[in-house]
Amino acid sequence: MSSPNISKTGAEQLPDTLPINQASLRAGAIQTTPKPPYHSPPLGDSPHGLEEHGNDDAEGLGRVFTRPNYSVFTKPQKYYICFLAAWGTFFSPLSANIYFPTLTTLAKDLKVSDELINLTLTSYMIFQGLAPTVFGDLADMVGRRPAYIVGFIIYIAANIGLALQNNYAALFVLRCLQSTGSSGTVALGNGVIADIATSGERGTYIGYVQFGGMTAPAIAPIIGGILSKFLGWRSIFWFLTIMSVVYLIIFVISFPETGRNVVGNASVPPQGWNMSVINYLQTRATRQDQEAQHSADQEETKRAQQELASKRKLKWPNPLKTVHIVMEKDVGMLLVFNGIVYTAFYAVISSIPYLFAQIYGFNDLQIGVRS
Repeated sequence: MSSPNISKTGAEQLPDTLPINQASLRAGAIQTTPKPPYHSPPLGDSPHGLEEHGNDDAEGLGRVFTRPNYSVFTKPQKYYICFLAAWGTFFSPLSANIYFPTLTTLAKDLKVSDELINLTLTSYMIFQGLAPTVFGDLADMVGRRPAYIVGFIIYIAANIGLALQNNYAALFVLRCLQSTGSSGTVALGNGVIADIATSGERGTYIGYVQFGGMTAPAIAPIIGGILSKFLGWRSIFWFLTIMSVVYLIIFVISFPETGRNVVGNASVPPQGWNMSVINYLQTRATRQDQEAQHSADQEETKRAQQELASKRKLKWPNPLKTVHIVMEKDVGMLLVFNGIVYTAFYAVISSIPYLFAQIYGFNDLQIGVRS
């Protein structure tokens, strides 16, 4: 059976058995124009960080949604967040080690024994271990920014008190408060990195954040020795006060909320004291521009904020939540090992000022340089 003779010049010679849609297409009787592909907005412009991609086929099937970005922060923003988090972790080891060159001087000025002064080191370390469990739980409930702000308010108040105190009891209590305010920043810094970085990126960013905590013990005794030698031991606490006030001002103005229980992947605008000053000004300007129109995006944002807020319940922080981690074999072994190393380190470093002063007659500056 021969195939039908189909002319290229017209549709009148098409066979009757040919489906009408194919015949019409060949004859040009039915013109079809494929829908133009949907062009996705730039990364981070879609609501809640969803990536939208247009279908490139001729049918133009519409929008295709992929999974949300883990975080909508840009890489420069992440580096800036890491910088402030690293600066925050700098204060706890700085406050602990800047104190060493003045131990003998404090014992003489307050007229107490060396053993009593050493108790202020012990109390500092105890609260240095307890504070992260409290502030970590607080940050998980209300967000990172409020936890940072509360911690630094306590820290600043303690430093002012330490600079003004004249008796041992005040020194002991205020050192505990100083440790409480500053030590939570270590846990908070790690939490911030978990908020903004995927597991593949996290190691790099954690290294940046830990840089502050690793650097402080090396330079703190030198700073403490210089200040104590030329300006007196009270200048150490005024130095810490000024430095922490500067940090807190920069933090309040520019540090964005990263807590995923507050802003999700940072696509949901923060509210209340979770907002930085920059966030507040941006939100106010946007609200003034859009107050004449009621968009679906605004409704979507409000729903997302309400949904996240409904999951947060403010209650007293429970430090015991972290105890179960010790029961895990691998983590427990690491904690025990690090605890032994840390204990040996402080046993040596706390005795150096007294030995150097008694044996070699070193002053505070010489002790600080050699500690």
